Amino acid sequence: MDAYKRLLDRIGAVEQALGVALIFLIVVAITVQVFTRYALGRPIAWVEESATYAFIWMVFVGASFGLKRGRHIFIATFGSRLSPRGGAALRALIWLLVLAMLVVLIYNGAKVIGIEGRSHTISLPIELPRSWFYSVPLTVSAVSMVLTTIHLVLQELAALRTPRAATLDPAPYP
Repeated sequence: MDAYKRLLDRIGAVEQALGVALIFLIVVAITVQVFTRYALGRPIAWVEESATYAFIWMVFVGASFGLKRGRHIFIATFGSRLSPRGGAALRALIWLLVLAMLVVLIYNGAKVIGIEGRSHTISLPIELPRSWFYSVPLTVSAVSMVLTTIHLVLQELAALRTPRAATLDPAPYP
């Protein structure tokens, strides 16, 4: 379990670095666009498209990183009233449902990659398949979230097996 958590931490570090780099790219791209449009009177056509694609990647990478850090919305109204074991069982069930949805998302995302790959970017200086900016980030982040969700399910199942199930913080990595 510790080795698996270390792997998730490494993936999370890559996601965090990628997210920061994408935010930096967006800020620089929009700054360049504003300068070339208003100071030079000659906007660069591909800058806005690249900022949009960076934003899309950032959203999906951020969603995966947020899951690893336990930063998604969590409503504990019902679960907080359960016993520690009942809460662990409920959380395990919820994570299994999330896992099932992610698997469906990956399956359908893989199908869409082929379809989207037939169309290409419009204004970037190089022609790239649109799937690199829509279905690929969605599918890649879903795969990363599956790895995290498996860890969360195992964590809750381990809490169920202990004599006194500990009340776990909903944030897996505080």
